[in-house]
Amino acid sequence: MSATAPNASRAVWQRLGWLAVYAAAMGILEAICVIYLRRLFPVETNFPIPPLERLHIELIREACTIVMLVAVAWLSGINLRSRLACFFCAFGIWDILYYVGLWWLSGWPDSLWTWDCLFLIPKPWYGPVLAPVLISLYFVLGCCWLHAREIRGEPVRLSAWLIGSQLLAFAVWYWSFVKDADHISVHAYKGVSYSWPLFIVGVLIGVVGLALASRSSQKMSFSGAQPG
Repeated sequence: MSATAPNASRAVWQRLGWLAVYAAAMGILEAICVIYLRRLFPVETNFPIPPLERLHIELIREACTIVMLVAVAWLSGINLRSRLACFFCAFGIWDILYYVGLWWLSGWPDSLWTWDCLFLIPKPWYGPVLAPVLISLYFVLGCCWLHAREIRGEPVRLSAWLIGSQLLAFAVWYWSFVKDADHISVHAYKGVSYSWPLFIVGVLIGVVGLALASRSSQKMSFSGAQPG
């Protein structure tokens, strides 16, 4: 290992650490903004979303949140692979701290099983708070693992298999959140239960995709190291 390797490794984890600090502060700040918005535009108890004429405020807020996370991730990474990992790490920390902030400052949600309108783009997503928190934890752990591989000089390639598996996992999670959206928009959460089997399928697809991509990258690195 070269003398500069420990310094390079330290710099990577320092960038990731400051990214985490930014995302955590952003999550708490967003929780405060939502508390203010709910006081300005009260929502009926157990009713999922405010009236449609007020949704433009939430749409703008959500779009700005994504732009801010993309920008800080781009500054934190050194290539496309690490920038993508930084984005999902920041997104995960922001999302978890958002709910921590809401619970800390307003006492809501009552539990991790409490239902929420999770996102509005392109249509409302609904589910128990636990589901997005677990997905965000997957994002954070996956990002740290990818950075550890990068530091060891064993980067995971952005192969079609890796990208396809993660997109498929996301599609399964997305469907689990929106499949009852029309019913909830009319009847609120009465008679609705979250599809945990779909959630688990998404987790398995994502984890298996990462594992196979890692194995494929290791094989390519090993074959490349063999003498000709």
